Amino acid sequence: MTYRFKTPLQYVALLIGLFIFAGPLFWLLSTMLKTQEQTFRYPPEFLPHPLTLSAFGRLFESMPLMGRWIGNSFAIAGSVGLGTILFSSLIAFGFARTKARSRKFLFAIVLATLMIPAQVTLIPLYLLYRDIGWYDTWLPLIVPHVLGNPYFIFLFRQFFLTIPRELDEATYVDGGGYWTIYSRVILPLSSPILVSGFIFSFVFSWTDFFSPLIFIQSEKLQTLSVGLQMIMGQTSHDFPVLAAGSFLALLPIGVIYFFAQRYFIEGVVMTGIK
Repeated sequence: MTYRFKTPLQYVALLIGLFIFAGPLFWLLSTMLKTQEQTFRYPPEFLPHPLTLSAFGRLFESMPLMGRWIGNSFAIAGSVGLGTILFSSLIAFGFARTKARSRKFLFAIVLATLMIPAQVTLIPLYLLYRDIGWYDTWLPLIVPHVLGNPYFIFLFRQFFLTIPRELDEATYVDGGGYWTIYSRVILPLSSPILVSGFIFSFVFSWTDFFSPLIFIQSEKLQTLSVGLQMIMGQTSHDFPVLAAGSFLALLPIGVIYFFAQRYFIEGVVMTGIK
């Protein structure tokens, strides 16, 4: 009897959770397929009739740089994602597999930087980037994240610790060194966490609004996140256009999660084993 009542209650709880989390997304999709007139109707229409994609036409017509902003966001987020996999994994390998005496102390310093709010370093970074000629370029959005992100260094290190050290010893016997262990042993066995790291870094960079707003002035160099704010300022009354812009911002993230969810889940779960 307990099982017979427990299972339906679980499904009901799941349906309620699905409605809470998917409701805003469904409303976004419904709004972007409406005309301006349909968005003001009462009671509201959840399934608009007829369906129209005119909001996307008005979006690119009112914002001629929309295509350029999307390309900029892809270029920046892709560079950050690939750079994170390369450099952060290399640094994490040093903390996880080498025998340097100071590695624990240095790793503690890396973790301590996670506790520093970004607002504390904003003014010094702004002055630094301005003096070295990086202001109003993509370099402040790419280089600091590529050269070593504390969060991903920690994430990769924890995963590397789960790989048996006997593989390192076997590589030493065969005449290999640290680089051979890293490139031919660790990386091939770490595809789940590498994919997870790419997804995380890509999403963080794609959705970043604060850094492009501060360090980029030219509209042609801006990203989609800042461009959406400009859309809100110019077409605040056109809700289908706002919904269409939001959908374009969400679409790449949804596609990445859909095709890489197996690696993503495996990498996150395996990270906490040891």
